[in-house]
This record gives sequence, structure tokens and C-alpha cells, in this order.
Amino acid sequence: MFASSVARSSIRGVSRSSTVPAVSSAQPFAQVARTSFAHSARRGYASAPSSGSSSNLPLLLALGGLGGLGAWYGLGGFDSGNVKKVASEAEGALGLGALSKDEFREFTLKEVKPYNHDSAFYIFELPDNAKPGMGVASAVLIKGAGDDAKDKDGKPVMRPYTPVSSPATPGHIDFLIKRYPNGAMTNHIHGLKPGDKVAIKGPLPKLPYKANEFEHIGMIAGGTGITPMWQVIQQIASDKNDKTNVTLIYTNKSEKDILLREEFDRLSKSDPRFKVIYGLDKKSGSVPASTFEGYITHEIISQNLPLPGKADKVKVLVCGPPPMYEAISGGKGPKGSQGDLKGLLADAGYQADQVYKF
Repeated sequence: MFASSVARSSIRGVSRSSTVPAVSSAQPFAQVARTSFAHSARRGYASAPSSGSSSNLPLLLALGGLGGLGAWYGLGGFDSGNVKKVASEAEGALGLGALSKDEFREFTLKEVKPYNHDSAFYIFELPDNAKPGMGVASAVLIKGAGDDAKDKDGKPVMRPYTPVSSPATPGHIDFLIKRYPNGAMTNHIHGLKPGDKVAIKGPLPKLPYKANEFEHIGMIAGGTGITPMWQVIQQIASDKNDKTNVTLIYTNKSEKDILLREEFDRLSKSDPRFKVIYGLDKKSGSVPASTFEGYITHEIISQNLPLPGKADKVKVLVCGPPPMYEAISGGKGPKGSQGDLKGLLADAGYQADQVYKF
């Protein structure tokens, strides 16, 4: 048993951003939107590259010279069976999609689909059936179009969100947004109607995912901190040649707050690479027997996540509100740097290079 003083400070994340929209067999899993956690409060949530061939290198070089080389290197090469997939990813890496990392571009809201009691899907049209042009894991910045969505000082309000649609999806980019009573951007978005516009800039690259780089990835997410985790999970699930195992500890206030639960439950039953453990303030309803109540503890981490002794074969990803970071991994450093590793993961023996804070 580990010391309980730190464990009791462990925090669950808060959802921010039902029926999950249908997905095609080529894109079996959706992705969830992630927003800034500035409004979050401390809560007690039960919170080797694929074999490649240099013979494919000319394809990416043709796409963008040295930029293509960089994309190829970052993806770890690829075999002939994955040419189309990797070329699509390279398109995003080279900035050939509908988005721009250098400027905000306006996109029209095509459809709104209710999700649960406080969240909805917002589907924006991409021109000319284009793809967004982003990789896994990446987010974007969203602000109001024109003079919409200003703060009390008259400055534009903008927030980071993660698309729920796959980067390979052409023609639209989707977000799952939770409404907060005092959230300027979430209230603005929830007030939009089909035909309205927002301005989007990106992508904002986070952790570049590479198939088979790790044997086992552990994830600790609170609320909509699930988003970057879901991007990685979706990528793994869509690639049968990726042997990476994933264990997710996903914490929320209540059962109704669990985002994409249907997808997680389906995946955990159908894919032996994937395991999910839910944590709630108080268990109720039809949650799995493995669901825990209250705080994330040392015991929960040590019994479920990959062992730290496997060095570079394991990775643990963390995403949630600032108090959750402090309890689990320590907060991020200045200007988005990773900062020192602290909290439960440090106490459990993980090294800084084994942990990534989104």
C-alpha cells in the first residue's frame, strides 16, 4: 500500500466540452473535443516503429522536399500497405489541408447533434471536400467569426479544442463541446445555428504518435481531458498492425458525464489491446464492476498501468484540469513545457521521460 496523503489529493478532471454519431468501418471510432480547463475546479474523481522501407521516401519528398523528409522521419517510415494512410498523414504534416497554422480561417456550421445533457456535436464544413490537415495528437484554436465572442475588455475570446472527427475525414471537421454557465466560448458555440461561422487556426501539434513505439501506453484522463487520449486510441484501433496495448483510467463526476462511453465499452469488449477503468464520485447505474469510487490512488495506478521498470517500452499520458496534473504528475512548466514530474506517478517510480502531460 502506498502513502495515502498524496493519493487523497488525486483529482478527477471535469468534462467540458446520448447517442454517438454513426461512423464508417474505415473510421470506427470518433474523437472527442477538448477545450481549455481554465474553468475546472478541484474535484475528487475516482480520477518500435512499424517496419518501413526507404523506397517510400520519394513519395513524401515529392509532396514537399525536406518537409516530406521530416514527415517521413517523424512517422518512422511506412510499408507499401500503408502508403495511402501515411500520405494522408503527410498531407496534414505539410499543411496541405483546409486549416492554416499561420492564420484563422472561417468555417460554416453545417449541423448540430445533441450528445448528452450539456454537450453537443458541432459539425463544420470544409471547402472542396478537403481534409483538415492535421495529425495525431493535435488540437486547434477556435474563436468567433468577425467581431463575435469578445471578453469584458473587448478582446476576442479563443480556446483550444480537439476535433472529434478523424484527420483522414474529408469535407468536415467535428467538435464535441460541453457548455459551461460562465464559459464565454462554450456559450458562444452553443448559441450557434447551422449557417453561422467560427474562425479556426491550427493544427497545434501535441504528442506525435508512432505505431509500435511503445509496448504499453497508460492513460489518466479527467472529463474532456479524454480528448487527446481518444485521438491516440482511435489511431491504434484503426491499425491492426499496431500492437500497442492501452490502459485508460478515465474519471468523471457521474455516469452521465462519461464522454463516448459507448465507444469505450465496445472497444474494450472487441479489442484485446484496450482496457478502460472508469472512476466516479459515486458509483451508480450500470457501470462496469471495475469502476472505482472516489480518488485515484497509488493502488489503482500500480494495479492497472504499465510498470515503470520497462523503461522506454512504456508511456503514461495525463490530461485534465490543473489540480489533476498537480496530484497525478505535477503541473506543466513555463510556456507549455513539461515541467518536473511529481505526484502519484513520481511516487510510483516513473521517470520524467516516461510521462507526457497534454
